[in-house]
Amino acid sequence: MSRITDAKEVILTSDSTGESWSAAVWDPRNGSMLSVFKNAAALGNRTLQLLSDSYILGADATKPRLHIWPLNSPSPLPNIHLHMSGKVNALTCTPNGSYIIASIDQQLFIWQTCTGRLLANIVRHYQPISCLAITKDGSLFASAGEDGLLFVWSLYKTVNNKQDCSPIHTFSNHDMPIRDMLFGFGGARSRLYTVSLDRRANIYEIGSGALLVSLIFEVPLTAIVVNSRESELFVGSITGDIFQCNLHEPPRQVEKHATKDEETAVFSAHKSHVTALSISVDCRTLLSGSTDKAVHIWDIASRQVLRTIEHKGPVTAAFFAKGFENFRASTLEPRLEVRNLQRTSEDDKDSNDVIQVISRGRNPAEILDFQSYVGNTVDSTEREELLKQLTNLKKEIEKLNKINANLFKYSVTHVLQEVNDE
Repeated sequence: MSRITDAKEVILTSDSTGESWSAAVWDPRNGSMLSVFKNAAALGNRTLQLLSDSYILGADATKPRLHIWPLNSPSPLPNIHLHMSGKVNALTCTPNGSYIIASIDQQLFIWQTCTGRLLANIVRHYQPISCLAITKDGSLFASAGEDGLLFVWSLYKTVNNKQDCSPIHTFSNHDMPIRDMLFGFGGARSRLYTVSLDRRANIYEIGSGALLVSLIFEVPLTAIVVNSRESELFVGSITGDIFQCNLHEPPRQVEKHATKDEETAVFSAHKSHVTALSISVDCRTLLSGSTDKAVHIWDIASRQVLRTIEHKGPVTAAFFAKGFENFRASTLEPRLEVRNLQRTSEDDKDSNDVIQVISRGRNPAEILDFQSYVGNTVDSTEREELLKQLTNLKKEIEKLNKINANLFKYSVTHVLQEVNDE
């Protein structure tokens, strides 16, 4: 097995068997295996996650526990047992690794990584939650379920206002279970993309809470991804076909039927339903995984398979990831040192089960503080000072406007006087 090179991007995958390894890292340039994460069980569908630039996190497919590996080691962290109260259906985490969000049946659980505290336990869905997604800045996350319901949550509100853990948006536009979703780019003002077994691919605008468009296909949909420019949408189906839609020319009406005989491009190679989709950072390469045990790397322009990575079982996760330095580091330099997560929300001040944070040149308070990456807050004293400055500036502007008006009048009067004298 080759060592990880200085590739800017790598591919992470997992399958349902977990026979030789739980997850693997691949070189997208030639499809060669770079490293593996093993000594654990198979991971559940789409639960393979990057925890910041330091660890790989995944949920056991059959048991109520999470597994975690350093990026540079095939073995899980020693003496770490992240036990859950039940089998995890879906899993995600904030981009900086500060928070871990998991679902067990209809329940949502949120942990603060730096302390291991269980901060929230929310029940809003009527059936098991099927997928989770989070914005690129970590300010919002979404949960979707077998009940077809879609909720968008403020992370700050859910962990700080336990008396009113209500979502900021509730969508019920899908008639059947939602199978995949993701946020676009733009933080709290980004778009949210979803696909469902009801054959619909929906696009929502989070800022206004509006359904922008609903694309209706001929087959049930199981996976979705959009490129970084949000100009091309790709949806995977239960038949194995992958459909490409141009978002630069969206339909004028909210609902649009997308059929093969129209301008919708089709990527055909998988033999059964698509479980994962991802796009490279340069928007040239599409990655797809399927229950047919294959991961295909596609050239988007030609819609041809460049190479195929065979797996031993149905693919449960496949995505492009940044080629972090810790993938090839001989000594891990983590932002987070993981210990046990709490199973209950009761605080135990004497517990040693905490997660320590290593700043690596950064202010630890900045890493731990949610406000540091969703926007700075202003206290009352600073607000009063800003209001005073604003008032003074308005007065200065009014003064300057009067001076300009007087200068104009004076100039016009004298110019006209000189003309009359002539």
